[in-house]
Order: sequence, then C-alpha cells, then structure tokens
Amino acid sequence: CVVNQTLTNLTLNMWKTHHCYVDVTFSGLGAVLTFFLDIMPLHLPISITFTGCTFRGGAALQFFGSAEAANSAGVLIRVGQTVMRSSVFAFALALPQHSDIAVTEVDAVQSSEAHLLDTVNNLCSVLLLHDVVLSASSLLVSNVKAHALRYGGFGLYSLGTLTLVGGSSLYARYCSLDGYEHLFYVNTLSASDRSVFALLNNTMASGKSFLYQHHGVSVSDHSVLRVVGNRGVVACAIYAYDFWSVQRSSWLDWRDNDVGMGAMLYFFHLMLALGLTAAVC
Repeated sequence: CVVNQTLTNLTLNMWKTHHCYVDVTFSGLGAVLTFFLDIMPLHLPISITFTGCTFRGGAALQFFGSAEAANSAGVLIRVGQTVMRSSVFAFALALPQHSDIAVTEVDAVQSSEAHLLDTVNNLCSVLLLHDVVLSASSLLVSNVKAHALRYGGFGLYSLGTLTLVGGSSLYARYCSLDGYEHLFYVNTLSASDRSVFALLNNTMASGKSFLYQHHGVSVSDHSVLRVVGNRGVVACAIYAYDFWSVQRSSWLDWRDNDVGMGAMLYFFHLMLALGLTAAVC
C-alpha cells in the first residue's frame, strides 16, 4: 500500500492486480488517477482500494471500461472514509463483468467544477457516470455528505445511457446533499434482466427532485426502479421529462418519500407505458 503521503502527480501500473492507498492526499489537477480496467489482467482478481484519503483542488479518481463488458475474475473497488474538496469520482463505459464497487462515507465540499471524461462541465457533481454499463455487477453509493457552494449541480450525474443488465444493481442510500438541484440526474436509464436501480433513505436540504430523468427510462424482465424513503424540501420526488416503459414482470416503487409541499411524481410529457405484469407501488 501507499500510506500517508501527499501526491501531486503519479503514474499507475495497469498490470498490477492490487492497488491500495491509505491516508493519502491527492492534490491538484496533476493528481488525476485513471484506471483503464480493460487493459488490466482481468483473468485474475483485481482489487483497488482507497481508505481515509483526501482529494482536493481538482484531483480526481476515474475508471474507464470498454465498448462491451469484458469477462473478469472479479473487480473489487472500494473508496471509503474519504474527503473531497472540489474533486470528483467518475466511471465511464462498460465496466468488466462481476465488478463490485462501493463508494462510502464521503465528506464532500464542491466549490468549483472538475472537468473529466471529455465533459465541459460536471456541475460540481460528487459522482459522474458516462455511458456506464453494469453487467452482473454492483455499484453502491452510501453515506455521502455533500455540500455545493454554488447551487445548481447534480450530486450524482449520469451522462449518456446508464445500463444495468444481468442482475446488476445501483444503490444510492443514506446520502445527505445540500446546495444541489437534483440528487441523481439520469439522462437515459435502462434496467433489464433482474436488475435494480434504487435511491433509498437519502436527504436533500432543498432542490428540485431526488431523481431527474431526461431522455427515457426502460425497466424490463423482472427489474425494479425504487425511489423510497427519501426526504427533503423538493419540488417533486421524481421528475420524468420523457417516456417511461415498464415491461415484463417489472415494477416501480416510490413509497414513503417526504417531499414537504412537493409532488411525488411529475411527468413533463405524461407518457408511462406499462406492459404485461408490470406494477407501480
């Protein structure tokens, strides 16, 4: 492990199977850690862990997959007990199959934007996803406390299409956000083949929505979309800008959200298609 250092620039060896950082400070724009997962030795178990680290001043952590989800012996990514100051974590493209990812216990203050993954502006997001595909994989974001000093950003921001297949799951739970417009902004979401997308027990001091969807949602083949137990002074729990499709024994669950005087669900175009044995709770 790399322990108790301050790094302003670094080079990663993609042929290593284990990367470990403990109590390390990554400082400045030169301290962008980029993992190209598709060129790592995926026939062996991969472990990447960050514990008690600090990312500040534009430092960032990003993971790139490939055009299709590569087979792997397992990819474990853990980011925990982390401090972020004007920094961002990012994932892009199809991540290897059997990836197990958790970002937990993060204390974030965003006072300026970070520019990653060829995006012009990530609006001070804590987590940025760009055309991410999870295949037989999981992504957990939990116990993130984030404060944006400039209102208008998205705490979690998914560009392009977020695809969950093969029993994959994405959970955002027990997060507390202040100064953000949306808890989770999703451009396009597709969940199929027993996959789960869930926002559970999060809080927002103020804002527009817990989940904002812009270009369509598809939930199919025994999959589920859950927005449950969230609370905050928001205009609505779910803002659906475009068409939603729920098909083939799939369901939506938006129970027990406390939105103050806001609405539970707002459909901009009022188009919700329910297929055979689909359900709404």
